Amino acid sequence: MGANQEHRILLANFTTQQAEFVRKAGFNVELGYVGKPNVGQTAPSVPFHSPYPLFDYDIYVYNSVIPEPYASQPPQGWKSLQVATLVAQPPVLRIAFTSGSAGPSLLSAGLYFVQLKPAGENVSKLEAAPAETFAIPELHDVLSRLRGDVAIPIGSYIWVGALDWPLRHFAVITNRNKDQIAAYGVSASSAGSDPLYIVLPQLRNNVAGLVDILRVISTIRPGILPGVRTRDWLSRPEFKFAEETDIDHEIEQKLAETKTFIDKKRADQATIREHFGFIKEILVATEGPEVDPPKRLAANVRQALQFVGFEVDDIDAKIKGAIRKEDFWVKDGEFFAITEVTGTNNKNPKSKEYNDILGRLNTIFKRSDLVPEQDRSRISGLLVVNYDIDNHPSRRPRLYSGDLEHIVEAAKDSSIGLLSTVELHKVAMAVKRGELTKESARSILRQFGRIEYTPKKGSP
Repeated sequence: MGANQEHRILLANFTTQQAEFVRKAGFNVELGYVGKPNVGQTAPSVPFHSPYPLFDYDIYVYNSVIPEPYASQPPQGWKSLQVATLVAQPPVLRIAFTSGSAGPSLLSAGLYFVQLKPAGENVSKLEAAPAETFAIPELHDVLSRLRGDVAIPIGSYIWVGALDWPLRHFAVITNRNKDQIAAYGVSASSAGSDPLYIVLPQLRNNVAGLVDILRVISTIRPGILPGVRTRDWLSRPEFKFAEETDIDHEIEQKLAETKTFIDKKRADQATIREHFGFIKEILVATEGPEVDPPKRLAANVRQALQFVGFEVDDIDAKIKGAIRKEDFWVKDGEFFAITEVTGTNNKNPKSKEYNDILGRLNTIFKRSDLVPEQDRSRISGLLVVNYDIDNHPSRRPRLYSGDLEHIVEAAKDSSIGLLSTVELHKVAMAVKRGELTKESARSILRQFGRIEYTPKKGSP
């Protein structure tokens, strides 16, 4: 079977002899070179060389082991290919052979979301993972059979995070700990699944395994490899047994039902995120003027306080003038707190935020007309701070700790609560999970000084 010019495959980092092997199998291949990405640059790029632009190819096959002479001397005429170009479609299918030197991602293959981590040196027991819903049985089978050809030691494990529907990722070859060694991804629908990427370890003979994969692709998805002559006519309806056709109809029905179920559950997830999103947003939101008012920190904090049962009033709707700087008043029975909300990227907020709310409380004590409905002796302050927002909440320091610890004691004496959004998040989540009543949550948040919540042992 001679090579056909209606499709085009780029083999990056393969030898001339390897390319000829694939060509003799009936596939039109061309050689290219792809180096390691320059991720330290402002605009990451990848050294790249091929006879034609990447988007001219139907399939892009990347080998992370660069052969000589390219390993020591890249070919002349290579250029820096921008990452945006590298990840764009086409090619419609990416195939990557990983190694211990690859990573931490398969950016050079255009698979920026596929992460790699070093594999254990003594891994020798390989297992085949079962095909799941929306998997491609023929592709799953051919990849499973390649586990006997995997070169030992294995270089890398594969890890892919959650993908949005309709993208699905399937492990095919794993070790006994279920670390992924070979996998593939598809775009799933009720009509079937289209392969998007295949990730493999180094094989004893990479191109022999590649040919087996390409033959399966040309049979099950001939549109990806136009012009390849196969015996796919044997799988046409006219040659199918009646029982096969019945099973096809059953599969189509189940796929449609599954898609409907998934779409509904995704919609339910979106509704939950929209309804309770403020609980998470208080950990990252800011008060910047470029942020839409409903998305600002104060708006999300207000929803969190209302969620646990506080009555929250906008200060602008009440008065104009001397104490207009605070965001709102928080009430709960006889509890009344002048509340200020602020956010900063700093590791810990400065003393200015505390001094500001202290000054506003002093102004109120001097002017009874500002809050005429309240007994001034019962008026307190609440400072809500989101800080160190680029860091994981568990790694953020305690509010006003270290050199500013004296502020905590001063806040107790001045009837001011100091509340980080991390602690507010803990309280709100405990209420949502039913671990705290709203009354208990409000009791915690009505404290003065540094407000902290310690979940019961065994709680998240």
